[in-house]
Amino acid sequence: MKITIPTKWEDVTIGKYINLRPVLNSELTPINRVINILAVLTGQKKEVIKNISLDQYQSIKEKMSFLETELPRELKNNKFKIGDKWYKFELKAQNLIFAEYINIMEILQSAKDDQEAIFNNLHRILTTICRPIKKRFFMWHNIKMDAELIRETQQNFFDNMPMTIAYPIGVFFYTHSETLTEIIKTCLMEEAERLKRETETEIASIKGGDGGKH
Repeated sequence: MKITIPTKWEDVTIGKYINLRPVLNSELTPINRVINILAVLTGQKKEVIKNISLDQYQSIKEKMSFLETELPRELKNNKFKIGDKWYKFELKAQNLIFAEYINIMEILQSAKDDQEAIFNNLHRILTTICRPIKKRFFMWHNIKMDAELIRETQQNFFDNMPMTIAYPIGVFFYTHSETLTEIIKTCLMEEAERLKRETETEIASIKGGDGGKH
């Protein structure tokens, strides 16, 4: 039976990492630990994994040694390709929609009681600070977000973003979470106030013009 597994952190996606963390943090016998890890990394059932030969077991165990190493904490480039889409890591709170702010606040609230909430929602968190971009006329441009694109981005990150990109950004978010959420809140309040002023100005102009005549 041939089993192909990741041999470096770059091969482990957010989705696999979320499913892997409970195994890595649990107390299991060495053989059960390997079986559970392989089930996550390969997507195979444990019963299938148990059919590997002893020679395969030793070989696979050596290949999994990267799991004992630390994940990188620095991002090599703030622009990166995930799947067939390009993204840019930057904090521009004014580009967020209100639903994203609510989502982030709910995650952080859950994280107060369970730190795993950060890891379990990593793909959702990263969507707020890693935005889709496209190149036009040799220049990168932001793509306007909406609810559908947010869902697509979250799924793409879950399925395809390697932990070598996700972890450094996740660490940045976690260590700056209080500051970031305050910035986001301030920007949203300023945007709401701006829209309110524009609406009031528009209503005043209508009342003062022909729209106000009967």
